Amino acid sequence: MAGILLSQRGLLDRVLVGIVFSLATVSYVWSAPPAAGHAHPEKGPHGGPLLELGDEEFHIEVMLDEKTNVLTLYVLDAAAKASVPTEAKEAVISLKHDGKPEQFKLKAVPLKTDPKGLASAFQLKDEELVHDLHHKGNDARLSLKIKGKPYTAKFELKHDHKH
Repeated sequence: MAGILLSQRGLLDRVLVGIVFSLATVSYVWSAPPAAGHAHPEKGPHGGPLLELGDEEFHIEVMLDEKTNVLTLYVLDAAAKASVPTEAKEAVISLKHDGKPEQFKLKAVPLKTDPKGLASAFQLKDEELVHDLHHKGNDARLSLKIKGKPYTAKFELKHDHKH
């Protein structure tokens, strides 16, 4: 009888050790810090590439329709998932074309979900802007105020076009 109790005790000990190890592993995986790099998706909710504003306080999703020459910028939160309505009436893209400075102003376009007087999207239809954005060395920069604070970001298109 004593031999049976000892073998059951050994089995119980192994089961308990297995449970503790499993719980410790699950706890580590759930509490592990995010992998190096960004804690946001590579693309925004509309499928466009992202620009970072500030220390990733906000993101800008870039949607460029080259057929219609329309550039739309969506202001997103730090996770690059939710729209962030802002009081800004325009976003400005400054760049150089043939060594000359140029500025393009994208007008605020409120989304249906934006509160009255605020907008989380900015848009401009301009063939010259679309063309200039494709030139290397254009040193394009986006400027935008969000919640009264000015932000700037390097504006760079990542594409396979050859210009």
